[in-house]
Amino acid sequence: MTMERRTFIKSAGVLAGSTILGGNLLGKELSEVLNAQGKRQNVLFIMTDQQSYTMMSCMGNKWLKTPNMDSLAKKGYRFDKTYCANPVCMPSRFSLLTGHYASEVGVKENTSAADVSKVLEIVKDGSLGMLFKNAGYETLYYGKTHLYGTTDVSEYGFDLRGKDFYDGPAIFAEKILPELSKRNDEKPFFLFLSFMNPHDICYKAGMDKRYPNDLPEANVLETKRLLELQQSLSPEVYRSQIPPRAKNIAPINGEQPEMVSMSSGWRDWNDDQWNLYNWMYHRLTETVDRQIGRALTALKDSGLEDDTIIVFTSDHGEMNGAHGLILKNVMFEESQRVPLIFVGKGIPANVVDPTTLVCNGIDFLPTICDLTGIEVPNDLHGVSLKPYLTGKGKKPSRKHIVTEDFNSFQITDGRYKLTIYELPGNPEILTDIKTNPGETVNYADDPSYAKIKSELKKELMANLQKRGLTPISEDRTIQNIRKAEKAKTAEKKGKKKNKSEDEE
Repeated sequence: MTMERRTFIKSAGVLAGSTILGGNLLGKELSEVLNAQGKRQNVLFIMTDQQSYTMMSCMGNKWLKTPNMDSLAKKGYRFDKTYCANPVCMPSRFSLLTGHYASEVGVKENTSAADVSKVLEIVKDGSLGMLFKNAGYETLYYGKTHLYGTTDVSEYGFDLRGKDFYDGPAIFAEKILPELSKRNDEKPFFLFLSFMNPHDICYKAGMDKRYPNDLPEANVLETKRLLELQQSLSPEVYRSQIPPRAKNIAPINGEQPEMVSMSSGWRDWNDDQWNLYNWMYHRLTETVDRQIGRALTALKDSGLEDDTIIVFTSDHGEMNGAHGLILKNVMFEESQRVPLIFVGKGIPANVVDPTTLVCNGIDFLPTICDLTGIEVPNDLHGVSLKPYLTGKGKKPSRKHIVTEDFNSFQITDGRYKLTIYELPGNPEILTDIKTNPGETVNYADDPSYAKIKSELKKELMANLQKRGLTPISEDRTIQNIRKAEKAKTAEKKGKKKNKSEDEE
């Protein structure tokens, strides 16, 4: 019997002895989703911004210390082959909160041009918050939002309690968790904590032209603090803290192709600039680890830890010098792969899964619904990871995942990655993670890879056609997308102005 055939009746007493939608939820299976008091398991979802999968000390990265993330890995199940649905904030977050690709609402970029009617249609009953809210959960959100079609996440089913995305989520956890632990009702909670860092790497260390005068003060405080710290260190101490440069600093095939360089992330920096960037990225990750630690301490001190499923992930990664690139929005491992850890009742501790192919954007929603006994919507593209997390049930027969970014679509089977770009001629990049883990070679025109490329392309095109999409041949650079968006905004303003003049 699958979880898609189950739903919950509010009273746990009725639930325990009921036949629900044609199936019995009894014994050990029932206990997995209920705590000792007969309540459904709470959920604490922790998300960072722009944290690549290697940026935890438990991954063997000795250039930073992340004891709180490491503690989650030690207590839970870590999927090391996890990709985001799209390596940039808004489309990735949309996927995480809906299980749908951003291309379904007409965009694949951080843009206000999403089809809001389609967004609202998807989130009305099928968003993460709405599914849990309708199942009787209190759904609370604190921190960074950055979502299509909303300013306060209420459309997605959450009660937004604050937008300070630095210390804010930790402070809120310290306040709300003791209150939730003292309630006498049986209402479980879903607490979504959305932290900003290590995203601040985009500012001073990223040579953002807006820094510091044209950015909100909150966005520059931590970068200022770290720059002051760096300047206070002796040259010897600072050098000892600088991680080595990425091994794959060379562009793919020795020359930055147009479809990659148009991401606007390429930098021709000297060693001092690269060292500062690398050093600060690691320090910012330590900053958010400390904030996460405060939330985890609050959960433990409130006595709710044993009754709560904890999930930790990030919306996308960071190139950090690979291929001479910084930031995100390119289809390489550093930008695409992110941490993903599950901790909770029935989930084994200290498990590292290096092979299971996961997309957090499309797989998280069906997985967390499955773990908590909430009916999973039928129209999702992802799979439930519960069989991996609990060792029970049939594991999904997945051979590929499909991801996307502002100017391309990609398919991977865990080793080979084929990317088709929305540019004249639809250029392609085929990489082989096993033979060339740094993705410095494009095998798209290599005859020995012709069969692999053909098979992947067939699967990718079938997936896109099923969703009413095909890679179009047009110039979809970030610059042109934003130029078109500005023109559209100006046109709307002009129409409003003309309308107001006519009314006068």
